[in-house]
Amino acid sequence: MKRGVSLLQKIQSLISSAHFIERHRKKFKNFSRRRKLPFDIIISTLLHLVKKSLGIECELMELNGNKIPPFKQAFSKGRYKISHTAFQELFNVTLEEYYKEPQIGLWKNYRIIAADGSSLRLPSSKEVEEKFGRFKANAVGPMPFIARIGLFVDLWTSVILSARLDRWDVGEISFAKEQLPEVVNKFRELNQEKMLFMYDRGYVSYEYVQLHRELGVDFLFRLPRNAYKDVWEKVEKGETDFIIDFKGKPSRVVALILETGEVEVLLTSLIEREEWSPTEIGKLYTLRWHIEECYKRPKIPAEIENFSGKNVEAILQEYWAHLVMCNILATHMSDVQAPWDPEAIPKYRLNFTVLFGSTRDRLRDVLQGHCSPEEFQQLFDRVSKRAKVKIRPGRKFSRDKVGIPKRHHVFRRAC
Repeated sequence: MKRGVSLLQKIQSLISSAHFIERHRKKFKNFSRRRKLPFDIIISTLLHLVKKSLGIECELMELNGNKIPPFKQAFSKGRYKISHTAFQELFNVTLEEYYKEPQIGLWKNYRIIAADGSSLRLPSSKEVEEKFGRFKANAVGPMPFIARIGLFVDLWTSVILSARLDRWDVGEISFAKEQLPEVVNKFRELNQEKMLFMYDRGYVSYEYVQLHRELGVDFLFRLPRNAYKDVWEKVEKGETDFIIDFKGKPSRVVALILETGEVEVLLTSLIEREEWSPTEIGKLYTLRWHIEECYKRPKIPAEIENFSGKNVEAILQEYWAHLVMCNILATHMSDVQAPWDPEAIPKYRLNFTVLFGSTRDRLRDVLQGHCSPEEFQQLFDRVSKRAKVKIRPGRKFSRDKVGIPKRHHVFRRAC
């Protein structure tokens, strides 16, 4: 049986189980009887990712024999009886099902994992402002409501391994210090010992490097230009591959010249030159771009910033629901195409946007029992034969406007 089918069967069974409902309902009396909007219908609707107005979504809802659709107020009231922890548990289920075979997606016996942070535009409300704050709250003029998010992603499989959502003023490295042990422990439970974590320039610090050493995992950081002057002095003198003492432990520095003429300096624990040449390390770090694609999936095709509620609980529910959806589709995509291999990069890869748009409605039908996981897999296989995009090596994008959010929200609901 394919992992995607197995995962859908597990989620389908879980959201209708009494124990799952008991764990995640807000009050003991909630969902004690099966009414027009039972627990599994609300959960599956939120996993479907509500993008139309709630009134339209309720009119289109499958009602299990009920002739009159629920009002949007009834749906809103019902969703707040459910804790967002339900979606967090479903997120963990996607990982358990995907990594039943722990050796899938390895490279040189390493699990290649990247971490990065981003921002998430939030709807305007007093509760949201108190919980998450504003972007540059002291600036002149109205500033947007923004949260900080952080992901750890398996680069070879595109599966999201760990996620955080908090105030904008919480630093990315604060997330990473919590998430790193969490991810390491998950894979240690699967008997996966060799892990390599890759980071951009904002993550390197003596304390964080030491945390990797204590956990017994390898690292690859890009060094910022305005820090670690002793390293940059050696690079400027022409040294391109050397060992330094980094807080009492040997670490390797590799300097590479990019096509733009910029010097890229990488700090790594991979000190074996015979096994890891400078070219291989540079190629490996270049592939860190894939985590940007994993951020694009919930933000662009799935419209994660198009929230259907303004309360903090609604935001948390939909944030985790989007990550569950991304991992479900990543699992099905992995069943169709092999994990990424930097030594044999294919000419084409599956197009997530087309697959998401073509299968999202049917996925809700599966979770509500109107379609079997096997039928969903047949649809996915059919769409995936044409939903392919050509890989164009060497593509470049300007980062001039990165970090400057628009003052006005892109997504505005009609009603």
